[in-house]
Amino acid sequence: MHKVLFGTAALLVLVTNGSAALIYAPNGLARPISGPDTLIVFDSADPKGFVTIGSMNVPNIGFGGMEFDRQGNLWAYASIYKPTGGAAGGLYKVNMQTGAATVQGTLSSQPLEDLAFNPVNDTMYGIRTQNNVTKLYTVNLTTGAVSAVGAFTGLPSTHHAMGFAIDSAGAFYVHDLHNDKIFRGTGLELTELYALPQDTNFSQGMTIDWSRDNLGYHAAVGYGVYPHYFSQVNTFRTDGSSYVLGPDFGPELPDGMPPVECGDVAIMPVPEPASVALLVIGTLLRRR
Repeated sequence: MHKVLFGTAALLVLVTNGSAALIYAPNGLARPISGPDTLIVFDSADPKGFVTIGSMNVPNIGFGGMEFDRQGNLWAYASIYKPTGGAAGGLYKVNMQTGAATVQGTLSSQPLEDLAFNPVNDTMYGIRTQNNVTKLYTVNLTTGAVSAVGAFTGLPSTHHAMGFAIDSAGAFYVHDLHNDKIFRGTGLELTELYALPQDTNFSQGMTIDWSRDNLGYHAAVGYGVYPHYFSQVNTFRTDGSSYVLGPDFGPELPDGMPPVECGDVAIMPVPEPASVALLVIGTLLRRR
């Protein structure tokens, strides 16, 4: 793993260690809280060294889903409304050099908790939980249209699916925020894969590095020892063999909140990450 240093900031240039990845995320704890989310990038092995690329420029909206397609385009889905309100839900394309998000196609009235790209059929999917029913949707990357596929089975009678990921074989992974569990299925029928060792309370990010090693990443946020919070990046194996608590995003802010609350996490498929990281570095250099 190689890093380039600019003053006190460290930014990953090239990931060479299979246990680390360059991760992009919408940070829902931008200040002020009513302002736009920010796009951040960080090394999964050192999230406290995260770099803020820029504002996503959509005020009063929280991005609950973020994902790359096979071509390396970065997408985000807005459906989590901040306290001051907002009505700009739908699919956005994200500029990786500035962080700015632009509406793709037509805005949607269909909320989604998370996005995940299926490399088997090159389709973007999303999930939505309502009244303890979690449905799978397809998301058209040209028009922004969202279409229901069907409802998942195998989840607890009371649940709230928040995180969603897909592996290289097209299997689905769903994080149930209410019961602190991750479920897996090759279709709409899910079975429990992990009972998490944490109480995950807030917006979560989950992705699987499907183009490299199928390692799963879970950006977990929740209550720590009162009145403190935790915000960290955990990893998991898709075969159910291990879920490992990972490093955090650093000390809490003066108001007691963590510095980062990932609405989702996204990893660009190979062979692009090195060139993308260099673009980010170039952007940062131009700002200095």
